[in-house]
Amino acid sequence: MLKIKKYKRAVELRSQQFLQCRDQSVPITVIRSRRRRSKLTLQVGRKGVVLRAPFATSTVHIDTMLTRNREWIYERQQQFLSQQDAALSYIAGEHHDFLGESRELKILVGKGRAKVGVDGDKIVLTGELEDSEQISRALQRWYQLQAQQVFSARLSHWAALLPWVEDIPVLRLRRMRSRWGSCSADGRICLNTHLIKASQVCIDYVIVHELCHLQEFNHSQQFYALMAEAMPDWKQHKAELESVGGRLIRE
Repeated sequence: MLKIKKYKRAVELRSQQFLQCRDQSVPITVIRSRRRRSKLTLQVGRKGVVLRAPFATSTVHIDTMLTRNREWIYERQQQFLSQQDAALSYIAGEHHDFLGESRELKILVGKGRAKVGVDGDKIVLTGELEDSEQISRALQRWYQLQAQQVFSARLSHWAALLPWVEDIPVLRLRRMRSRWGSCSADGRICLNTHLIKASQVCIDYVIVHELCHLQEFNHSQQFYALMAEAMPDWKQHKAELESVGGRLIRE
């Protein structure tokens, strides 16, 4: 008796295409998934560009999204390239960013737990610091603490100013590489700890952006009208953050 084999439907389908971005032909990995319902998403990282889409998404819709985001893809790739070219070594004399200023790293090896502070245009590390890995860990802990303090204060400031914000949202911190912040459907705000290296106006821009999502959970015309009402010069701050973003997320 002839047995008929039953094959499972593929859960996802991968393909690759190329997008011309200025003078570069950028490879794009397209992943169509049966698990994904309706949203198309783009990710640009060290391993390249990935577009995820529902299984039945047409090639026309995918091409439209890639074309619409052509400049963003190019700029994000350039940021990652510049980041790789200037990886941090965590040695004395190296410059690290904090609150929009480039500060020289000063290391004073001594006894006791590592401590970090700011002295004028320098970030000063003291204590038992045997190698660059220890220096990196101490610096990241300090950035995390500063981010918690500064972001909480600025979030409270803007929450009090914006009429649609009833309560100060729950704040979470994460070290991220592809976004500066996010707002969940239940109103929780997450900010990238690397953002503490940017100027206060850039920090405020990201916070206002996420607070606007409490009213408009999208990127519609209404959302951007709300942004303009809350922060008329937000585009200027966005451009500033994008111009230094690749440097700020170095580790």
